Amino acid sequence: MKDPVCGMEVGTKGQPVIHGGKEYYFCCATCRWAFEQNPDEFTK
Repeated sequence: MKDPVCGMEVGTKGQPVIHGGKEYYFCCATCRWAFEQNPDEFTK
């Protein structure tokens, strides 16, 4: 899977963020935070 914020390849460990019925995983807390602030920006 790819981190939707930075594009880095990531695994499926940790808690996903679910948006629009899809799970998203992140490389770090900063990318997760950015996604949570405006998920539509990263899921177009």
